[in-house]
Amino acid sequence: MFSDHMVLQRERPLPVWGTAPAGEKVTVSFSGETATAITQEEGRWQVMLSPKAASTSPQTLTIQGSKRADDIVIKDVLVGDVWLGTGQSNMDWDLSGTDRRADIEAMPAARFKHIRLYKTPQQISDVPLHDTGGAWTEATQQEIMRFSATLFYFGEELNKHLPDVPLGLVRSSVGATNLYCWIPNELRDKDPSASYLRNWWSKALLNWSPEKQAQRDAELQAYEDKVAELKQQKQPIPQSLKKPGELLGPKWSRRPSGLYNGMIAPLQPFAIRGQIWYQGEWDAKHDWVQHYHDMFVAYAKSYRAAWVEASGNDASGDFPIYIVQLPAREAQDGRYWPYMREVQDRLATSVPNSGVILTYDTNDPHELHPREKTPVGQRLAWLALGREYMLRDKGWFGPRLINAQPSGGSIKLTFNPGDEGMKSSDGQPLRYFEVAGDDGVYHAAEAEIQGNAVMVSSSAVKHPRTARYAFIPSPDHPNFYNTAGLPAFPFRTDTLPIPGYK
Repeated sequence: MFSDHMVLQRERPLPVWGTAPAGEKVTVSFSGETATAITQEEGRWQVMLSPKAASTSPQTLTIQGSKRADDIVIKDVLVGDVWLGTGQSNMDWDLSGTDRRADIEAMPAARFKHIRLYKTPQQISDVPLHDTGGAWTEATQQEIMRFSATLFYFGEELNKHLPDVPLGLVRSSVGATNLYCWIPNELRDKDPSASYLRNWWSKALLNWSPEKQAQRDAELQAYEDKVAELKQQKQPIPQSLKKPGELLGPKWSRRPSGLYNGMIAPLQPFAIRGQIWYQGEWDAKHDWVQHYHDMFVAYAKSYRAAWVEASGNDASGDFPIYIVQLPAREAQDGRYWPYMREVQDRLATSVPNSGVILTYDTNDPHELHPREKTPVGQRLAWLALGREYMLRDKGWFGPRLINAQPSGGSIKLTFNPGDEGMKSSDGQPLRYFEVAGDDGVYHAAEAEIQGNAVMVSSSAVKHPRTARYAFIPSPDHPNFYNTAGLPAFPFRTDTLPIPGYK
């Protein structure tokens, strides 16, 4: 985490750590301050520098060892805000694969000279590691293209409002991963929220054996040898040549806690301003969605606690966690997506100092990876500007239901509009409102905005009792927004259980 071009978190105590022979005295100097530590028996040392103000002027961090002939000199260090981006493929998605590629290709040199980027290499471990093996880079055109689009667009928008605050953006994400890949060992092994995970994993391991693993490893080696041979001979690789699949077992690259140990633990206790979590697609299934809420609450608590424990400083665990809600998804694959969105919305209340942004209006439902990541990054930045920076009084969340009151043949839905008011974005009647009577069967409803309320009714339901909005996998061109241009939160007022597989 300590390399040229890095960003240190402003206005927070700053841990600096490393390795050296046991008993060696280490001296760290930065911005006129010096701190020392004696290396412990296990070969690790850590100092804590005092909080620093934001600075766009490059500085030098120097580390001296009493038994080392030369100093470690880290150059071009800025002080600003460090944000961590985590999750699966939609966080990992490179900017080169988005619709705004041309804008970055045309940008002038040094356009984002106060933004720095860090990509955590993918590594899996059964025990917490101490080093990521990554390095900081400047936000050049080439590096931006290879960086997380969501995280970069988040930083770009923050940079507009905080031009004198350098930004360090840290990407630590892997595609096709479940929440359980990113939880600490302690949570995995002991927390009640992970009981379903433990039961599932123990059953999965029954089908694994060392012999099966050895056979798969041999098949993989044969595959790699054949590919290397064909490349050397400059021959095409035939489609019939398939890479052997992984076995669900102790060496599986998606095993519980493996990515936390390899890609999150090494970041601790590096001081950060906040975290963005863009994940949930892989857990939006009947079994996992029912356990996601409680396990994420435990994850957030243990995650922050690990930062505190690693740093020895209580202030290091108060950072916000912002969640990206699932986008639109075609009905066949997205059957449980409305329920996962509901869970993600609840987490914005259940997890202290958190928030959620919506994306169901930003993509083609046939695209698991929405190519337009600009609104995702912008909405995350608006959330941060409103919640963390206190620079946006309104317009950082869309209309949110606060009360539902049946009245005769209609239901009055009262909202917090999140801005000056609510509107139909295209001037057409509001779409995707539904009501149900005592039978729980939903029918499309007419909806009329009346101030901060929406009156909903249907000729098919004489006495409506419950209502819902956009509670489907992929609303097509939703039009219920506030005056800031942000969509309304999907919701339902019933408590019907999540349906099982048929």
